[in-house]
Amino acid sequence: MSEADRPDGAARARRSPPGQPIPEASRFVRAARTTAHLVAEGLRGLRVAPGQVLACFLSLAVASCLVTLFAAFGSLAVRVLDRATEGTHLLVYLKEGVSSDRVRAVLDGLRERPDVADARYFSAGEDRARNAALLPGDLVASLPPDSIPGTHGIEVRISGSSDRPPDIAGLTALAQGLEEVDVVAGPPVGADRIRAMAAAVRFARAAMTFLSALLLVSTVFFVVGTLTRTMERRRDEMAILRLVGATPAYLKTPLYVQGVVQGMTGVVAGVALALLVLATTDAWIREELAVGVRLALPGGPVLLASAGIGAVVGGFGATLATSRRLP
Repeated sequence: MSEADRPDGAARARRSPPGQPIPEASRFVRAARTTAHLVAEGLRGLRVAPGQVLACFLSLAVASCLVTLFAAFGSLAVRVLDRATEGTHLLVYLKEGVSSDRVRAVLDGLRERPDVADARYFSAGEDRARNAALLPGDLVASLPPDSIPGTHGIEVRISGSSDRPPDIAGLTALAQGLEEVDVVAGPPVGADRIRAMAAAVRFARAAMTFLSALLLVSTVFFVVGTLTRTMERRRDEMAILRLVGATPAYLKTPLYVQGVVQGMTGVVAGVALALLVLATTDAWIREELAVGVRLALPGGPVLLASAGIGAVVGGFGATLATSRRLP
């Protein structure tokens, strides 16, 4: 160790005469050299136990990759469920002879409900054309114009989300209880199935959040183990530094540098891998399945956030590792 890099800061490259203040430029140079030395020592600690450091990197990468995939899956499941809910509708067929005033009153009552996105009236001709579209074209051409049935009614488009699923059963019961209503045709996806899907999504999100938290907590102990091994291997060196006046902060700083580097490298690598998997899956879903729900996450903000999370994980691991008594 050079005289200028002595940890107690007593030795200097150029000593000032007694009683003369130290120039600010010299203080800045010494601080910069000391900082560079501590960072270099922290990076050198990565080579003390390379096998354990590699295992730490891999554990951090796997954990962060799984957390990212879990978050993307939860977001995808919620958006798919919301998309399915938006496409759900009821067909409320009205009795013959219902006045226009009563039709408007029923429409207004349905539109006031929070789980109804829109309600519109359709004529018997529109319903007949819809029914004709369900039949083969040659069969429709061979039938008389009035042979295909058609009834006027109200089409109710349902709104809702995974956090607040619509009460389709209650809405159906309300429509069936109106004296002007003849038949209520249920939605393609029934109320029970939508409620079950919403409950499953909420449970999956809670379970994946809990599992993600466990994964992140477990990675901290990998960092602690690596830094503990570094402290054991460099115990004699640290003891000598204490003898020449090194402070606890001076001894801990390289360990914090090593922990932060490990945390940031592992977490960012895992998130980058997860983003690559998500981008590939997103392209396959849109091309092969023609699903319009995007799966990819914004790469820049996610990588930036992962770097911050990695720094926090590494710093916390260093705090735990250095909490025991230094040599």
